[in-house]
Amino acid sequence: MKFLNKTVLASLVLAVSCLSPLPSVLAGEDGVSRIRMFGQNGALADLHPGSACLKRAGRERASGTLGSAFGSLVGKVSNQSLGIADSPTTRNLRQSDGVLSKAYFREYVIPSGIPTSVELGFQDVSHFYTAGNVTYSQVNPSCKGAVSFVPEAGKDYEAGFRWEGKACRITVNEIVVDGEDTKLEPVAVTAAKKC
Repeated sequence: MKFLNKTVLASLVLAVSCLSPLPSVLAGEDGVSRIRMFGQNGALADLHPGSACLKRAGRERASGTLGSAFGSLVGKVSNQSLGIADSPTTRNLRQSDGVLSKAYFREYVIPSGIPTSVELGFQDVSHFYTAGNVTYSQVNPSCKGAVSFVPEAGKDYEAGFRWEGKACRITVNEIVVDGEDTKLEPVAVTAAKKC
């Protein structure tokens, strides 16, 4: 009887999932894009979809909540993917892990054709001081900023930090899949201010 119940339950779950609509961006419809945001202890990552400025209402906190901090602390936080292709960043994500600070990512559907803003920051997290296998020993112990960009329909993006010498910059890159290769191409951004 237990086997029958499990089989019936599995069949019902499969039937319901087949009837549930996929997010528009996965179905290839126009009007939406996707973005990947990274997080871990000591890092802030806020997404403000459909807004050229930073406002509390409607924001998504990818990193910086109590729950994500605890999960990162004990190494139990999970990535939340919508199927965006792996990038050099996700393939090397474990290199960003720190002591009691597991790195992770979250992916979101965002509207295209109108600005979306991201606010990123970290405070005194030593593993962020390495970029491209180069260690920066005299880096300002914090980096924070907010940028806005206009996503194009059906495209995937990734927000993060870029190092220019010892200076940290907030960037948004388009994830471009070319055969088996995946590249990150910078997109135009402007400074985002509070609304």
